[in-house]
Amino acid sequence: MPDMTAAEIEAFLREPRVAVIATVDGKGRPRTVPIWYLWEDGAAYLFTSRATLKWRNIQANPYASLCIDHREPPYRSVMLDGRVEESDGSLYDYVHRMAVAYYGQQAGDEFAERYRGDRPDIALFRIVPERVTVRVS
Repeated sequence: MPDMTAAEIEAFLREPRVAVIATVDGKGRPRTVPIWYLWEDGAAYLFTSRATLKWRNIQANPYASLCIDHREPPYRSVMLDGRVEESDGSLYDYVHRMAVAYYGQQAGDEFAERYRGDRPDIALFRIVPERVTVRVS
């Protein structure tokens, strides 16, 4: 099966899928964890507690890999590798858009309310891909 076109990749990344982020810990071991994301302006936006292992790993080594896949035939995946940058965007806005996409309007609205106001314990960040790998089977 042929690779995905740029337009197909863009459409795929805009769909609400649970991604898997990979970071490297202090001992050089890979660590992966499922995570929500929002694809916007050529970057994947994500959020996490600053107390998580993934955030500590990112602080020590600001690179990550994000795998987004479709787990039914025809199988497709897009892997994004790049530098992690903390975002100064509105945490509530990004969380709200993600929550509505993943949960629907009512449940998404309720979920996002926890992220209103000042939340210094939460990091909003983005991965700007330096490499994009596509697999279709």
